Amino acid sequence: MKTIFSTALLLFGGLVAVAQPFQTVSELQISYVRETFTLRDLQASPMRYVANLNGGRLAYTRQTAKNQWRFGLQVGLADFISPTLGIRGIKFSPEQEQPMYLVPTLYRGTLDLEYRRLIHQTANRTTRLGVGLHDTFGYADGLALNTWVMNTAAISALYQTQLRLGKRNVFDVNVSMPVLAAVSRMPYSNVVSKPNSSDTKTFFSGTQLVAFNRFLNPQVGIGYRFDATPRIALRADYRYSWMRYTEPRVIQTAAHAASVSLVYKFQYQSR
Repeated sequence: MKTIFSTALLLFGGLVAVAQPFQTVSELQISYVRETFTLRDLQASPMRYVANLNGGRLAYTRQTAKNQWRFGLQVGLADFISPTLGIRGIKFSPEQEQPMYLVPTLYRGTLDLEYRRLIHQTANRTTRLGVGLHDTFGYADGLALNTWVMNTAAISALYQTQLRLGKRNVFDVNVSMPVLAAVSRMPYSNVVSKPNSSDTKTFFSGTQLVAFNRFLNPQVGIGYRFDATPRIALRADYRYSWMRYTEPRVIQTAAHAASVSLVYKFQYQSR
């Protein structure tokens, strides 16, 4: 009788160990980001401008058995130069001995809030769909002797698939596509000043709400993660994004971003 009772307890313990619930995962990610950003804005200049930005990213992720929330903030800056024109020197008078060199600086930042829901899971693969709010801001002083500013806030559909190889290695693919966007950009005059209003208020007063048929901005990312310890992970990511908007004149951008990250896990799923 004792043998039967002991065997039953062992079997029950094994079932509990196998069927233990998913523990909430909560982690902070700190990244160094190197991004090559290309711009051609016919409203500002017919030339193509390129910036190689150095920046950082801070992201927080909270994941339960079914849901994943993610908040991210990224900033970067770099010289913004047209390969065709190079660094230009300008003299305002014949008496000026040294020219003034025009080297615009680009300040670029993104703010992301994303939610994903689990739709399919196997032992090694997890697939999620979701929705995200992505805000991207760009500012350059001295571009074509004017100030260049643009802000886009987009609601996007998200797709993510993760492939786990062993206990420590994870590969993932992320795709996003805007569905609806609010686009703000400088007017033809490149002047937003009004006597009774601030520059910021005047700039955003010209915001246009557009759907995916007028604002294109697909983004694709691939990543690799190595779980070094139960608390620490290392990541490497590459992300490509392309944007085109036609009003009132065509603007087109492309961005290649590579990053390396340190991930600290406040809560983690034991395996």
